[in-house]
Amino acid sequence: MIGVEDTSGKISVVDYFIFSGALIFIILKTVYSSGELTPDSIQYLLQAQNLWGYKVNFPLGYPFLIKIVSFVTGSLLIASKVVNILAYLGTVLFSYRKKFFLSQTILIFSFYPFINLYSPSLSEPLYFFINYLIIYYVYQYIKEGFTIKNTVYLSLLFFFLVSVRFSGVFVLAAVLAFLAYFNFKNKYPAKSFIIPAVSVTVGALAYLIINHMYSGFALGRRDHLYIPPASLMEFMPKMLWSALNDFSFLNTILHKGILNRITSFNIFIGTVLFILFIFLIVKKRKQLSYFNVYLIFSFIIITLGILYSYYTTGIDNTIRIKSNAYLYMIFFIFLNSKNYLTRFFQGFVIFSLLFNCLTIIKYAENIISYLPKFSRLICPSKDKIVYITYKDIRDEKERNHSSVLFFKAYLIDKGYSIEISDDGNQKAPGCHVTTSEIINRQ
Repeated sequence: MIGVEDTSGKISVVDYFIFSGALIFIILKTVYSSGELTPDSIQYLLQAQNLWGYKVNFPLGYPFLIKIVSFVTGSLLIASKVVNILAYLGTVLFSYRKKFFLSQTILIFSFYPFINLYSPSLSEPLYFFINYLIIYYVYQYIKEGFTIKNTVYLSLLFFFLVSVRFSGVFVLAAVLAFLAYFNFKNKYPAKSFIIPAVSVTVGALAYLIINHMYSGFALGRRDHLYIPPASLMEFMPKMLWSALNDFSFLNTILHKGILNRITSFNIFIGTVLFILFIFLIVKKRKQLSYFNVYLIFSFIIITLGILYSYYTTGIDNTIRIKSNAYLYMIFFIFLNSKNYLTRFFQGFVIFSLLFNCLTIIKYAENIISYLPKFSRLICPSKDKIVYITYKDIRDEKERNHSSVLFFKAYLIDKGYSIEISDDGNQKAPGCHVTTSEIINRQ
């Protein structure tokens, strides 16, 4: 088994082209959109607005950083976009500075699903960045063995990782399992495992203790998420179908409406990618480096953690969650692919970035165009409360409409409180706005 790979490869003009194209895509998608927001985005912005008063099921790391950056931007919404763009830049620049798989890094983080998560106001980009640093320092552990400096870095990084997303505990489990395997295989002294293992665990636990003091729950309140487990015979086919659908790289260039019409082909592409992953493992099993083994360990353990979460809780079943495992699978594929296969993936990324950039410019509307209309909808209110009335608050399309979410973000930035109802009761004094007024383009 090889210890580590040689990471000192020159990057090509294609790599620079992909990097520049990815930045342009992120900026265009951010500017030409309805804010690129989800219901979770609104929760993050509300949490950033009032960190100690608005307590939700999310950890503090991402909204806290939004709050800090907003002192410069003057806007929580803009701050969330800046944080995510800096996360992409930070990943690539760190890779460049450390000469750590730079070509593969540029390709991975410009690939689906990662590139599509940098413009929405979500915590994933920051999570990817911190997770990438952890991958680097595990690589350094493989290369250099136990050092106090790298152990301290890993401990701090796990504190920050769990403070951004609780799924960082899956990454912790993967790292602990790999460190145990690595030390056992090399017959290192016990302290080479115990000290870093305790250190990274303490780093993660330190934030969980803070979160318990903050909200009363180490991992956030989860009792309302638990569901009666379905039978494995029902669950596994459904989960497998969902995973393969999300792992298909066609998702990056095709509109969801089109994808719904070619579901089987999308599943086929995801299956091919997964089979390629397994094929490379089998083919290179006798030449696998310890770093490759770490990537495989992480994919398996994190996937098992995600499966357990899906099986026991009612959380969203999307690529946003699966990308936590997908990172390791795609890293392994790009690291072990032949040149011609890498060139195919690079060509596909360039095509999809160009296709999406042109589509955004042609069909999307500049985010600035929404602001005058939103300004007119807000009437004077001494208590700075805006009441948003829904036709049917149970209607997910109405509730999660991009214009409605953007209007909420706009109100948050202006310092307004938001009250919602679906009964049309406007007896309370103050400013009342209906969702139909928000959605109406006029």
